[in-house]
Amino acid sequence: MRNLFERINTLFGNWYEGLFGTGGELHPREVLRRLVMAAEEHCIEGLDGELYVPNRYKLEIALQNPEEQEAYLTFLQPQELADALWQELQQEGYRLRGGIVCEVVAQPVAPANAPRQALRITARFDPSVPLPITSPTPGFMPVEEATNIASTPVASTTDVASGVASRAVLKSEDGKPLLLLTNRPVIIGRSRNAGCDLVLDADRQISRRHARIEWDAVAGNYVIYDLQSTNGLYVNEQRVDNRVLRSGDRIRMGKTVLVFEYTEPPAEKREAPAAEAISSRPAAFLTLHPDTPQQEVIPLPSEALIGRALTADIVLEESEAAMRHAVVRWDGKQWLIEDLGSASGTAVNDSRLSPHKLLGLHSGDIIRVGKTTIRFDIKEP
Repeated sequence: MRNLFERINTLFGNWYEGLFGTGGELHPREVLRRLVMAAEEHCIEGLDGELYVPNRYKLEIALQNPEEQEAYLTFLQPQELADALWQELQQEGYRLRGGIVCEVVAQPVAPANAPRQALRITARFDPSVPLPITSPTPGFMPVEEATNIASTPVASTTDVASGVASRAVLKSEDGKPLLLLTNRPVIIGRSRNAGCDLVLDADRQISRRHARIEWDAVAGNYVIYDLQSTNGLYVNEQRVDNRVLRSGDRIRMGKTVLVFEYTEPPAEKREAPAAEAISSRPAAFLTLHPDTPQQEVIPLPSEALIGRALTADIVLEESEAAMRHAVVRWDGKQWLIEDLGSASGTAVNDSRLSPHKLLGLHSGDIIRVGKTTIRFDIKEP
């Protein structure tokens, strides 16, 4: 299991720490690790020489405290476990005879002094469950068709999706073009299932969503942001949270080095008029659980999705948060927040937002998503 702990940490990050502590048999990272172990324990070599693992898993939870047990049953969502396990098994090169199904069930409360096993996992093969037909998310490819996207040279200087000519390109260390950069933000990471524009799946030290590059139209340059990666982002061997990119800059993520080059000269620096100076995007942050031991400060890119989905920019692991709950974005003039039609709603300073209606944010505003409190702050220049 190559670098399994690092990959699990990348999948779940620190989002569960305030809820479940840093360890334990039922910590979500430990649950995923146990699932992978159960798969490998029941691995069978097929007649084709490939290694096949079970596709149906039953997780039985037995805790003394009914409230604690109910909390785990709420947070250990079967579909999310199945999706995460699917990714892990694919990355290890295992094959499946059927789609993955995870079932999470509660066991009757055991007597106080009786021996118990908080988590018991059973695995079996069930070919009656159909395999996913096509890509569940953008960028996903079945094992049989998968190639390292990073090794495929780029032939065009126009972004096919937008039709906009590229201003810059990311190249490998040996000079192969890997990704054209235009006006739209791009995500670089290791996972094909996390909306990455450039997938670097050969380097296990790279996080699923490691970095984001954006075009700043006002300043006329590209900016790279670290997306809370496990092993950090380096530009010219200096660790950075964000950095304006210059032609020739060497970007390192894990063991992988990318070279940033302009395909057209950047606009000459000029004194911005007052109106443009006002619209230049100020650095902003979201602080989860402010003024508590679980406080976590997250720098904002120009747009950040908040929700329960593992592919969200800011993941909230709580039952009242929707998969895609809200989005915070910079519109060129101000920071805005929008509720994406969530069931439990989004509130700013205790005022509930109307779904799909934009609201301007001010430094110090308190955002509530489900039961999670988030503070919005703008960094003073």
